[in-house]
Amino acid sequence: MQIERHEIRVFSAVVEEGTFSRAAERLNVSQSAVSQTIANLEHKLDAVLVERRGKLNLTEAGKRLFSFTRTVIQEERSALEDLASIRSGALSTLSLAMNSLFKRFLGKPLLLEFCQRNPLTRLKLDVAPGREIVYGVDEGRWELGLGPFQTQMPGHFRLLPLTAEERLLAVHESHPRFHAFRSDPSGELARTTLLTSYLDEATKRPGRDRIRNRVASVWEISDLELRLSLAEAGQGVLYLSDRLHQALSGFHLIEGLEISRLPRQVGLYYNQHKALSEGAKRFIAICQARFEGS
Repeated sequence: MQIERHEIRVFSAVVEEGTFSRAAERLNVSQSAVSQTIANLEHKLDAVLVERRGKLNLTEAGKRLFSFTRTVIQEERSALEDLASIRSGALSTLSLAMNSLFKRFLGKPLLLEFCQRNPLTRLKLDVAPGREIVYGVDEGRWELGLGPFQTQMPGHFRLLPLTAEERLLAVHESHPRFHAFRSDPSGELARTTLLTSYLDEATKRPGRDRIRNRVASVWEISDLELRLSLAEAGQGVLYLSDRLHQALSGFHLIEGLEISRLPRQVGLYYNQHKALSEGAKRFIAICQARFEGS
């Protein structure tokens, strides 16, 4: 046995309006239709719900059913209001992470456009190394990741390429052995420190262990500005995106090595097996529109 939605609406209207006729007007149906619905409901429940002598009064069974109908109708109203708010962005949360280079060159206009269009959406943004973002999206810490695609991306990720970049191995002219890098880049690299945001174990990054093995040591520093400051102080070498290299002075490429230049796709990614929030869908649409054809 199941109480139908229209039976709940009719019974609630009868109780709230006090008469069958006013309930019929409110529901825009005939009075006979209201009477028939209540009679069918009482037959289904095998219980008298309303006393029809003079003023309409609820029986004990009717009071219990009316309590139930108020709960159902209020829940429905609340759910519809929430759905409307989600569509407008009021109850949606956009959780994303981007690497420092994406933030520096691409993130600002995207976030500004999103916030202007969706002022009610809650925003949770973290800046993290690219590989850490991949792990974080996979683990559910972030819904969207923005940054360079790694060599090994999870197969259940949806990848949306936005642009391309090249990572350039560079040394600052203030490095004490700057000129030696020109004549013997491989030998000098083996005696210096690589300043990087994140370089995980070789078992997690097949094929990239050769970078770790080519340098004397690795300093993992997530903050880009600190890496640049250390490199400018001659404390090591680092990888720069081609965009960043053009914007800086004093940094020179270390040429002649198979790891001197590393091409990468940069874009947005997420776990395609998890439902996206409304905020995430809107942010993806903004990214696609801005980078379409680029």
